[in-house]
Amino acid sequence: MTAELIELDESYAEDFWRLRKELFTELGEVTESEDLSALEEATKQYFLAHIGQDMVSWGMLENGKLAATGSLCLFSRIPYAENLTGQEGYILNIYTSPKYRKQGYAKQILDAILAYSKGAGIKHLWLNASEDGESVYAKLGFTKKGNEMELFM
Repeated sequence: MTAELIELDESYAEDFWRLRKELFTELGEVTESEDLSALEEATKQYFLAHIGQDMVSWGMLENGKLAATGSLCLFSRIPYAENLTGQEGYILNIYTSPKYRKQGYAKQILDAILAYSKGAGIKHLWLNASEDGESVYAKLGFTKKGNEMELFM
């Protein structure tokens, strides 16, 4: 199988929703029987309004299908001792569809997020980790802080 890391653009709104819905279902936050049309619409509207602006998303394409995704929401806050620029990024929705797991897709997406962040001068990244994701993030230097994990770069 051929896999390719890509940066998502507006044309991936539907695929972004599909993987986000899978993630929410797997986490037990939604069920297949629920009417998710309002959440779907809000998610797609947010994606289209923010992608390439204050949100950057990557994905792994396998044989033309988006198999994994991850996003970085960018924001600025008042500077503090560990981050004099105030530029920060929140990593979210690192997710791989079950049949594509154990191929290193999440790691490749995270590597892209870290490279982008370094290039953009982002000094602080944070995320909320699932139990399954904690070891992946820890190997990259993230440390646990409550239910969040952080990486100061």
